[in-house]
Amino acid sequence: MRKKAVLISVCGLLLLGAGGVTPLAHGANIRAGITLNNEPFILPEGMDTFLHGSEIMVPVRPLGEAFGYEVKYIKGQNSLELNGNNHSFVIKLDETTVYVDGEAGQDIFVQPELRNSRIYVPVSFFRVLGLITTSNAGSAQAAVTTPHKYAENITVLLSGGKYMELWQQTFSKDVQLAFPVLKLQAFWETLTGTHGSFVRLDSVKATQEADYTVIQAPLVFAEGRLTMNLKVDSSGRLAGILFGPASTAPELSLPAGLIEEETVVGAGTAYPLEGVLTLPEHASGPLPSVVLVHGSGSADRDETALGYKAFRDLAWGLARQGIAVLRYDKRTFTYGHQYAGDKAASLTVKEETVEDAVLAAKLLRQDNRLNPDQVYIAGHSLGGMLAPRIDAAGGDFAGLILLAGSPRKLWEIVYDQNMALIRSMNEGDPLKAQSAALIDAEAQKAKALDSLTAEQAKQAPPVFGMPANYLLEMQQHDTAELARKLTKPVLVLQGADDFQVYADKDYLLWKEVLSNNQAAEFKLYSGLNHFFVNYDGAGAGTTDEYNVPGVVDEQVISDIGGWISKYNNKN
Repeated sequence: MRKKAVLISVCGLLLLGAGGVTPLAHGANIRAGITLNNEPFILPEGMDTFLHGSEIMVPVRPLGEAFGYEVKYIKGQNSLELNGNNHSFVIKLDETTVYVDGEAGQDIFVQPELRNSRIYVPVSFFRVLGLITTSNAGSAQAAVTTPHKYAENITVLLSGGKYMELWQQTFSKDVQLAFPVLKLQAFWETLTGTHGSFVRLDSVKATQEADYTVIQAPLVFAEGRLTMNLKVDSSGRLAGILFGPASTAPELSLPAGLIEEETVVGAGTAYPLEGVLTLPEHASGPLPSVVLVHGSGSADRDETALGYKAFRDLAWGLARQGIAVLRYDKRTFTYGHQYAGDKAASLTVKEETVEDAVLAAKLLRQDNRLNPDQVYIAGHSLGGMLAPRIDAAGGDFAGLILLAGSPRKLWEIVYDQNMALIRSMNEGDPLKAQSAALIDAEAQKAKALDSLTAEQAKQAPPVFGMPANYLLEMQQHDTAELARKLTKPVLVLQGADDFQVYADKDYLLWKEVLSNNQAAEFKLYSGLNHFFVNYDGAGAGTTDEYNVPGVVDEQVISDIGGWISKYNNKN
């Protein structure tokens, strides 16, 4: 259960206020105000803007060139081509699909138009290029912004103490209610109180996920680093903001002999999740497959945590052994804005983890390259704790792999983690006794959870920083009780140097719980931590060790692959 990132998840709408403006006729010329990266942009002489429905149409060449793209009209193909930033974008004038590097990409819904020998596109076209766009036909205002400038705008307002301006311009009315400006101010001041004054924004990365642009913005403070993750909707409105530890994990190239395919877990549901399926490039026969299930907190498909990308390592390592692996972004990573503020009190692990893991297993069974009877689950930390529940809820796996999980209640583990930190404090530190008293008080609240109804728990104060109902619902599906009923293969893996889940407590308890399961196996790894990384340098035994880039130990990956192959060959 890795340390949770600080989270603000908001679904803000940019308030552009077009009330009282008389609508213009379709196709009417307008004198739209256009800004590029917050600076007014003056169109060349002879060029103008016009309306197509609610879209503001703008000449593509001057705007594209302003962002460094070469813009060409290919008359013989009646198409428009933009080249730049190592990508090519093509759209035919009688289509709405933009082809990115030769493959069909996004649909912009409005066809380009040729007027007076100039090609016009909707402002939203520039989203395909990875830019942020806003437009308001009523007030005749349009803006195109790079992800870096968008992130910079947020940090300028926060670091300048302009909380009200940010709150008014970016958050919707619903989020304004859930996230009052004073709460926003208190949050930022807590960050700077912990990490020092804000210094600068480093270069950002941006990706497209469904209807959102996701921006990863490294922030440098006087005494530390954080990563600010922004979700921006198709109208340029802030849909979510997440602050977490800055990742130091190196970006690696996909190993030779493997292929990766983008996929969607839960397609057609209310919460589709972007993911990736890793496969051996040349495989014969239906393959066994694994669903990777995250630990606690908001996690991406790689389970990125500071210097680690454990799920990337597992996926690549297992695929090299002929096993397909599915990993995907966690629901609270993609839809965190829907669980913000007061809504957090209703969130349970059923919505956060269980439902999506079951859908992931179903997705694998529908792939005719994979063996539907050889789908396994590999749950890490909280994912390992929930694996028996996911199996019983419809996962129906061929076997369970529990990596640094626990059959205990979640709050008991968090209590132990806090007490370990308190014991490490100097005896003369006056905060030691105060901290112990606070943790004991939280434990008493946790012990009283079973006396509450779900509605009472939703109104109760948090316990160990987690919603009371989240903990209550989870312990109503007792992990140990579910695990005792298992007769199918189970592989329990534990790092001996794990200081978050304990070899001398949780690992031993698994052995007791699974003692009657003849198909249960156990492996304890000397020198490996919670993420199964071998580290014995400075800061070992504390979260500081996670800052040092590392990869999952090869022996762990080999053992998992060998275990799966053993059961796969029996079928």
